[in-house]
Amino acid sequence: MDGADHGWLRSPPARALMLGALVLSLVLAIGFVVITRSQEAHREPLGDTATLSDEEAMNQVVGSAKRIVDVANLQGVNGSAVFLSCTSLHDPPYQAAVYLNFRLPQTNSVKRIKEVAQAMVADGWQEAPSMGEHFGMKLTKDGVTATFHENPDAPKFATMRIYGECRNVSDHRNDTPAFTDVTDRLG
Repeated sequence: MDGADHGWLRSPPARALMLGALVLSLVLAIGFVVITRSQEAHREPLGDTATLSDEEAMNQVVGSAKRIVDVANLQGVNGSAVFLSCTSLHDPPYQAAVYLNFRLPQTNSVKRIKEVAQAMVADGWQEAPSMGEHFGMKLTKDGVTATFHENPDAPKFATMRIYGECRNVSDHRNDTPAFTDVTDRLG
């Protein structure tokens, strides 16, 4: 190939095309950097709030669960804990959560669930803004929320989910096992 075969590269339309491709590449690169930086700036969900270590996040919910067991005199209790992503994905931040089951009386289980709620309110829990979640009760105290209701799969038991604040930024995507039995810490 001689130099004459590449002469079209020096033509005005070819130069305009190359310049356009270069400018477009530069604009796209700048746009990528701006968008990426913007997402990183908005990724900080905690603002000025301090993060919680794994131990602090877990103690927040296990301590609340133990207190509920005590003040509401729950019987036949078992529980497991897990870290849940606060995003729609599996990314940080995370919140610790305890899934708690407790025995209900053979009769009048609805009354017992109301008694549990009354005991919690007497201990400083308040109704959460969204009542009726999971067709049950929803109470909150000190950044911890508890939802509970009769277990439709096991009518002799009630189910309570106690979850803490979204302030744990550790990566829990690959926790194995995801759930940890905390029954021994609740009694």
